[in-house]
Amino acid sequence: MRRKVFVVVAALVAVTMVALPNAFGRPTLDPGLTARTVTIGGTFPLSGPASSYAPIPAGMKAYFSFVNASRGPDHKRGVFGRQIIWKYYDDAYNPAQTVQFTRQLVEQDKVFALVGGLGTSQQEAVRAYCNQRKVPQIYVSTGATEWGAQQAQYPWTIGWQPDYQAESAVYGRYIVANLPNAKIGILYQNDNFGKDYIAGLEAGLTKAHKSMIVATRGYEPTDTSVTSQLLDLRAAGVDTLLIAALPGQTIVAYATMAGIGWKPANIFTTSVAATSTFLPVAVAKAGAAEVNGTISTYYIKDPANPSWANDRGMQLYTKIMAKYLPGADPKNGEYIYGMAKAYTFVQALRAAGPNPTRASLMAAVLHMNDKTNPFLLPGIVTKTGRNDAFPISQQQLVKWQDGAFVPFGQLIDTRPKGLAY
Repeated sequence: MRRKVFVVVAALVAVTMVALPNAFGRPTLDPGLTARTVTIGGTFPLSGPASSYAPIPAGMKAYFSFVNASRGPDHKRGVFGRQIIWKYYDDAYNPAQTVQFTRQLVEQDKVFALVGGLGTSQQEAVRAYCNQRKVPQIYVSTGATEWGAQQAQYPWTIGWQPDYQAESAVYGRYIVANLPNAKIGILYQNDNFGKDYIAGLEAGLTKAHKSMIVATRGYEPTDTSVTSQLLDLRAAGVDTLLIAALPGQTIVAYATMAGIGWKPANIFTTSVAATSTFLPVAVAKAGAAEVNGTISTYYIKDPANPSWANDRGMQLYTKIMAKYLPGADPKNGEYIYGMAKAYTFVQALRAAGPNPTRASLMAAVLHMNDKTNPFLLPGIVTKTGRNDAFPISQQQLVKWQDGAFVPFGQLIDTRPKGLAY
């Protein structure tokens, strides 16, 4: 009998010991959180066909280092006294490796959230897993429209930048208004990234002008040549070309057009490739005449454009680059992209409260109205709300001319209303 009483008492003591932290107001923290740290992570192509995006996580790291060393609104370093630990792995733009490293981040590194992971197919490959595990997969570095359009189906996933369909719809509306006799051809990456641009362009043209598209030609993400596709588009009589491609293939496309002696009267290039980092490379390979006149959009301040030199946000960017990435090229726009995204994450983490959970982080992400991001164009608001899971939906048309982007027109709000672009 004594033995039974001892066993019962021991069991009660064990239960009491387990319950003590909660009893004294110290609830169990979500994975990735301690009293002094928050660990987050992501996957990026540090090598492979999209390695030109490798500066993005480095820019994020630089901004997190700045936040860790600075006192926030609560006068504590980091976010509510927590230091941000940033872990990221090289998936080489290979979805299979994205799956492997995402599982490592969640199951071994125990991250609080996945932030900024790059690539449409790559992030699609882990979306169901993240949502099943209820791990925030936020601010993915891809403008695929599905990140906002399917948010109800995948409530733990959200994008960040203007979506590709909205961007391409801007081009469609511009063509209808200014190039009514255009014969449009599209060179596109044969996945949801490229197909998003086709869908957006068609929406911008509307049914009445959809017939302006006379030819489309796709390429695979690992292709190093697009010669046959461009020859086909030229043969189809295309005079207005949309290059819906990653930076590497975009540069190859310009060089190839120069090589075959073809300069379409009008060229539109995606915002992910038409930057002051990549277009100068295209100029070097194809000549200024081939690239001049290219139209695109942007929404982040351009560190290669001296007109921003006296801007406070650009001065902050330059300061952070000098301290935390002293050997890097500050004119590379992928660094400021990373910082701008990291800024949004920090704002969301602060809004999640001093004792955040994964659920409170997602609540903050989905109810945001931030006008303070110093790295975005003036007037751009990072905003989400009921039935609106598209954080950034404003952008500016720009034209490349003699080594720089020249903005024209007004800031365009493409925030989707029922995805009716």
